[in-house]
Amino acid sequence: MMLGLGSVEIAMVFWLCLLASLGCVVYGILNWNKKGKPDATAITIDVKKGDK
Repeated sequence: MMLGLGSVEIAMVFWLCLLASLGCVVYGILNWNKKGKPDATAITIDVKKGDK
């Protein structure tokens, strides 16, 4: 019995959940401000003042 969790399987699931959470946090920190591909639906429209 590991950490009083009842069985080895439950303890393994507990530790794997903690490791997965830590992995997600590390991935988020490493990729925080990286620019990805621009959106394919992004449209820019130039509006000129005074043209009618």
